[in-house]
Amino acid sequence: MSVSPLPSGGFIPTPAPSSTTTSATSTRSALPHPRSQPLRPGGSKESAFIRYVDDHLLKIQRRFAKRTTPAANGQDIERDASTIWDDVQGYESMREACKDVDELLSVIWISGTPSLQMPYLINLAAFVTDMVAGMPANPRQMFRVLEKLDHAFASLLQGRDVDSGERLPGFENRRGVSGTEKVRVRSLVERTRRSVMESLKSGELDDMYEPETEAEDSEDDGGLILDGDNPYAGRELEETWEMQIARVYDRTVVELGESLEAPNIGIITEGRG
Repeated sequence: MSVSPLPSGGFIPTPAPSSTTTSATSTRSALPHPRSQPLRPGGSKESAFIRYVDDHLLKIQRRFAKRTTPAANGQDIERDASTIWDDVQGYESMREACKDVDELLSVIWISGTPSLQMPYLINLAAFVTDMVAGMPANPRQMFRVLEKLDHAFASLLQGRDVDSGERLPGFENRRGVSGTEKVRVRSLVERTRRSVMESLKSGELDDMYEPETEAEDSEDDGGLILDGDNPYAGRELEETWEMQIARVYDRTVVELGESLEAPNIGIITEGRG
């Protein structure tokens, strides 16, 4: 893991490329290892962290507002943004946006500070929901980011990493997630599931979307296997997406304790009288 210097003596760790894919059993939802102790409240590193995340979250939101891709689901792009943020280059694809989200998500997770992680992750997840609704889909990148957010939320709700079982820093004497935060996460889960379903049903895909081959999928089992001359058509693709939609925030739902209404993905069940 490397570190990137920040103003006022703060440092934000940046995971090395190998930190999230260190073994054949790693999945796309793997998160970098957090700090051993939370950032000290009011300390210089906490202040530097807050400035860093605030600045990058704002940059992501501005780039989204100036996106050059066609709006998905009939939503209008904010044309006025071009006259407000002349120094910001808009996103040209969901793939670009997901890359920035993934990098910021890793930084937030590494902080090991639940009091900062949960509110920032909620804000980031809310942006992802807007991104899914407002840009042509890149399923490969979209599901990758959603899996990582699911991993993060479920772990914070449990106080332990849901993959490794390791106790998270800051949870030694308390769970650390408020009832209000749980309500906000629940709302995000519902909104995101609907947005993902509607985005994929629209059939509008990112021009930079490149389906994985079977060989690539054997190395990273979180991907999509797409066969045939037309990678965007066919029953196998539809079934794969249905399975992926059903898995959106599934571990978070378990940790929240109550089942949420599943998205309608074409499965009809008869009620019992």
